[in-house]
Amino acid sequence: MESSIEVSIIIPTRNRKNMLKNVIKSLFNQTYPKDKYEIIVCDDGSTDGTEEIVKDMMKNAPCKLRYFKVQSKYRGPAFPRNVGIRAARGEIIGFTDDDCIVTPTWIEKAISYFRKREVGGIQGYVAPQIYKPNKIEKIFKIPRVITQTEDNGWYITANMFFRKKAIIEAGYFDPELVWGQDTDLAYRVKRLGYKILFGEDVVVYHAVQYIGYLEYFKLSKKLEFFALQLKRNPEIRKTLYLGFILKRQHIYPIFFLFTIISALFRIDIITYSALLISLASYLWGRVFRDSHIKLYPIRIIAFWRNFVIDFISLYYTVRGAIRYKCFVI
Repeated sequence: MESSIEVSIIIPTRNRKNMLKNVIKSLFNQTYPKDKYEIIVCDDGSTDGTEEIVKDMMKNAPCKLRYFKVQSKYRGPAFPRNVGIRAARGEIIGFTDDDCIVTPTWIEKAISYFRKREVGGIQGYVAPQIYKPNKIEKIFKIPRVITQTEDNGWYITANMFFRKKAIIEAGYFDPELVWGQDTDLAYRVKRLGYKILFGEDVVVYHAVQYIGYLEYFKLSKKLEFFALQLKRNPEIRKTLYLGFILKRQHIYPIFFLFTIISALFRIDIITYSALLISLASYLWGRVFRDSHIKLYPIRIIAFWRNFVIDFISLYYTVRGAIRYKCFVI
């Protein structure tokens, strides 16, 4: 079986044994020949029984399932993925995450894009899994949703395939980049002359999670690394709004802050009008622009939540821009 391996699927994981089990099951259920692909789980220090779960699944695995215990000084999945790459036997390497579910034809569809030698990678279609939040989650928690529906210049390893050769030539994932390692690697692969295509039929479903504010603040700190990513890959700038704004919703807090600062120096009808206009634009962009009228009451109640989200993400983006001396907000 091992000598005929053509594709290696790498999954980094940490303390998500139940979700990991689901993605492995979906990888067992592939239309691609079972003797031609392997699954490599790279466990970055889990303490929830992940190792036992994976080793138990090895007993009845229809394809090759391998497990590596990784002890990394780095944060993030880059180092575990590099461990998997070095151990991979396939010429094509696929990446997905432990909170995803892949479709039965996932590998088969992806491999068809690599018939041309100039193709170094494939970005697949990422859709959210069906999930209905309760009222508490809608109002008091923050949704975390990852999607990829087109070739927009951003690359996510929830659903990506590369030639192993291209990854090695590009220098693997950079573990110092806590956020954006996948996009950074993709641009380095492209600079080598390889093409990265978008496959609409290469589909993965990503879990929708509602997280607390403390966890969201911790995740937002990763935005500091975007400036470093942009500094290393200036091609990304063309994907930004106006060439320097990371997220369009950052326009609202920028305008609001500018108005507040202006009010400190001048209080008159013009300043008050500007404050009202900025607040109205914020409400329009974050509440009323959505066509789901029935959701308006919840959106108005949760307005303060979006207010906090936008300011926190803007803060860390600007902090990173100062730290790495790269203009982005």
